[in-house]
Amino acid sequence: MVSTYTDRYKLELMETGANASTWGTVTNTNLETIDAFTAGYLAKSVAGLANVTLTTGNQDPSAESSNKVIEFTGTLTGNIYVFVPAVENEYIFFNNTSGSYTLTVAPTGHAANGAAISQGAHTIQYCKGDGIVDIFAGSLSNLKALTKIDIGDNIHLYANGVISATTYSGDGSGLSGVGEFASGTKVAFVQSSAPTGFTIDTTAALSESTLQIVTGSGGGTGGSDTFTTTLSSSKTAANPAVPIDISAVSLDTSSLAIGDTTLSTPTISSHSHNVNLGTSAGGGRQSPADQQDGKVKPTSHPQSMSLGSAGGGGSHTHPISGSGTLSGTIADQPVSQTVPAMELKYVDAIIASAD
Repeated sequence: MVSTYTDRYKLELMETGANASTWGTVTNTNLETIDAFTAGYLAKSVAGLANVTLTTGNQDPSAESSNKVIEFTGTLTGNIYVFVPAVENEYIFFNNTSGSYTLTVAPTGHAANGAAISQGAHTIQYCKGDGIVDIFAGSLSNLKALTKIDIGDNIHLYANGVISATTYSGDGSGLSGVGEFASGTKVAFVQSSAPTGFTIDTTAALSESTLQIVTGSGGGTGGSDTFTTTLSSSKTAANPAVPIDISAVSLDTSSLAIGDTTLSTPTISSHSHNVNLGTSAGGGRQSPADQQDGKVKPTSHPQSMSLGSAGGGGSHTHPISGSGTLSGTIADQPVSQTVPAMELKYVDAIIASAD
């Protein structure tokens, strides 16, 4: 009877009644093969630049591909492929070669679906028949996860490098290689006191100063007026007189008409009227100069009388009709006003983002 073999480990499957006197040997060989696939170790030289195919065979614990752990050695002089049987299996590989070249493991007949192993790296690769999956993507020393790894119930390691934990304890004094603020680094805090590990900078130039964001070097100071003094009261100055030039403006009154006004007694200027009653002849005593030939010369005397005064001396108005036309340009004049200088104290600061 002809025996058959398993696809992956190539173990012999004995037919009923077969190997009557050798079944123990066959069974032992199967067990040795399983042992090799489970924990076998092989140091394989792949020096040079030629591709290498690991040996395989039915029920052969000595076959190169029957080992669980395979270490590649030698100096590479070119990029090479190491081919494993194109069946499902899991390997632990150690690329211990030298030379600045790439070593790629691939299933026989599927070079395009291989996975490279960095020099000096240990990795676990799974052959799925037509391709290689690198479980740890290069090295066990750089553990990677597609989503996250839970450690207990409190710590979660995420693939993007984030560590999430519900609580932390200790001050981290025993940690090394952890980024921290260098001694003397200055940081602005919006709180009443400095946090643990920081001391308030009491430099006088910083007191009552404001921050000025700059794109160059930070840390400089300037100005002399304190923040409170500068901004404690209004800085509005008195409004100055604004001169206006109207020399170019003219008024056309040709279309205007002044109307008549009837005067009444109260609006007539105060005046009086005298009535002339004619002359009267009369004698009387005359001076010698007024006599004629020693005789009294007749004389005449004007006669008049006043009728009294009239008129109130009040004012009066005349109506104006029509419309006037104003033309020209009113020119505003430049106004200068002095505003007190504001020498606000400031501290230069920069905004930086962490790498």
